[in-house]
Amino acid sequence: MDHALLGKIIGNLLRKRRMELNYTQLDVCKAASISQGQLSRIENGLRIPSLALLLDLCKKLNWNLNIGDITKFLSDDKSSEEEEENKEKAEKEGSTEDGEDGEDAEEPV
Repeated sequence: MDHALLGKIIGNLLRKRRMELNYTQLDVCKAASISQGQLSRIENGLRIPSLALLLDLCKKLNWNLNIGDITKFLSDDKSSEEEEENKEKAEKEGSTEDGEDGEDAEEPV
């Protein structure tokens, strides 16, 4: 697994858990003694926290991160990417069926 994907997974799962608890970033930052900028970079997948920091964040958020969370995130993320690709494909196909080749044009009487 590459670093960018790992950062995205950890960040999204962390943000989701924080929001489930109705915590602000500031609440978590104070509890974990980190800056809001640092937490923001983690949640946006731009930084992967050290193992020590990740464990501390998990403890502060009463969160048991497990492989099932990661697997579910990956399958949900893949589903949304496929939905987006299908939507784009349908839009492209719809634009070619609007008579660009003249088949749908009315014949003169």
